[in-house]
Amino acid sequence: MNGPLRALVDHWHLMMYRLMAHGPIGLSSWLGSVIVGINMRINHRDAIDGARRNLAIHHPEADAATIEAGVRRYMDNIGRLYGEFAVLHRMVPEGRVEMIGFHPDSPEEAGQPILAIVLHLGNWEVIGAALEHVGRRVASFWDPPKTPMQRRIVEESRTQVGIRLLSPDLAGLRDALAELRAGGLVAIFGDEARSGKTMAPLFGRPPHLSGNLSIAARLARKTDARLVVAHCERLDGCRFRIRAGERFRLPETPGRTVLDDVAFLNAKIEPVITAHLDRWYYLDDSIAPIE
Repeated sequence: MNGPLRALVDHWHLMMYRLMAHGPIGLSSWLGSVIVGINMRINHRDAIDGARRNLAIHHPEADAATIEAGVRRYMDNIGRLYGEFAVLHRMVPEGRVEMIGFHPDSPEEAGQPILAIVLHLGNWEVIGAALEHVGRRVASFWDPPKTPMQRRIVEESRTQVGIRLLSPDLAGLRDALAELRAGGLVAIFGDEARSGKTMAPLFGRPPHLSGNLSIAARLARKTDARLVVAHCERLDGCRFRIRAGERFRLPETPGRTVLDDVAFLNAKIEPVITAHLDRWYYLDDSIAPIE
């Protein structure tokens, strides 16, 4: 895409973002589904084909109609996610989010660090907004989008709900360590894909040190942080249920390695994602062996 066309598309995105921020939440969500759905069918057929392939791999018993229904839910979720960036700050105040498993710290837990492993399910952005609404400050790693306008939109929507953004580099890791050592809450995404290949969950592949699960394990070991897996379930349209599992620490066993910790964390996140594959952002990516 050349410079003038890129600028035109960016300004169109920003205009839609501004307009949708002031409209009904449900309308913004629906518009995102329609616009992104059309774009995927025209420009990203590979993503649709990948989602169809992976649903068939994970559900070999499913017939064609069931697989296609899952593909439609996948596309609808991605589209609604983009439309909902504009109204993220309004989700909790307007009663669209149900929280399960989130509770105040006990006196024994107060001031202890928490490392939240967040998953790309439903609209995961709602988790930070909900935590901020109940008075819990969140610092979160993020991978800035490629274009300046997309970066501006994502950065604005997240900081608007009080999230402190951590860069995906050594400076961000230092900031995360400082936050945890001060008794704060740091969020890191446990599932991810790079260059079209799923890094986590492992889906039967051996554990490796190249992804966020190894970073999460090292951060937890260095700070003795409690961990919690958190995910968002999309209910009808633009309503959500966010769940936090039980808090836990990494096992203390002789001779334990980071690879053992990665396998342990993978066992925490893989069943959750498998149960919600049709609302998983990385459904279209390859699950080939990691080199």
